[in-house]
Amino acid sequence: MHNDFQQEIGSIKVLMIEDNKLFSYAIKSILELENIIVKTADNGESAYDILDKEDIDIILLDIMLGDNMNGFEFLNLLKSNIRLNQIPVIITSALVQDEKIYEGLSLGAIDYLVKPFRTNELLLKVKNFAKLVRSHKKDSIISDINEQISNLDYDYQLSLEFISLVDKIVVSGSHTTIKEIVKLLKTNSSRLGIIIKKYHNTTPVKYILIRRLLRANLMIRNSNISIIQIAEECGFQTVTYFCTSYKKHYGKTPLKARQAL
Repeated sequence: MHNDFQQEIGSIKVLMIEDNKLFSYAIKSILELENIIVKTADNGESAYDILDKEDIDIILLDIMLGDNMNGFEFLNLLKSNIRLNQIPVIITSALVQDEKIYEGLSLGAIDYLVKPFRTNELLLKVKNFAKLVRSHKKDSIISDINEQISNLDYDYQLSLEFISLVDKIVVSGSHTTIKEIVKLLKTNSSRLGIIIKKYHNTTPVKYILIRRLLRANLMIRNSNISIIQIAEECGFQTVTYFCTSYKKHYGKTPLKARQAL
């Protein structure tokens, strides 16, 4: 299995930021069995040293680190770095509170795995995100980061503002419309659509839907909140629309996803 995966996209490199040495060793061993290269750091400063020297594809990030910088602070710093902010971050933490999960996602993490988690789930996510990373790199036409900053500064800034606004909307469960978002961002629908397509290869409407579904999926996995309440808290106007959208994205209904845990 791992040979087929390696032939498909080549070896990938993971940076695991974890201060529990036993846990770090166990996950590192599992990933290396799949021919995944793993670099480890037990604090934010060491992690940044590695990022300066290595071309990292994915970051696995713990929240409760032993130094002066916790995982959320590291993630916030990473996402403000134009050179590093496109690296996908999967949070791996024992913190199960909804507000911690939402904070991690709002800061830009692509997923949140609650310890203890299934190692096959971690492997699947690492492999899937690796494919996305390699596909993005292959299709990218940007060869110089400084040119990107100077020529696309406005577009990039608007993209960041859109992401930040969407995260706030999703966490609040608001039914804010695209028309209202466009007004808040002081742009127009056409311009916003072009920018979101450029940076995220999707439409603003689909981007918001995926963020709502991601939050809903985390709540299904990590809480006992009813499906109806989850739909409401994630901003879906009807339970039917939520269940239909969830099944289309994840391949099963919310109820069946919860029963499979």
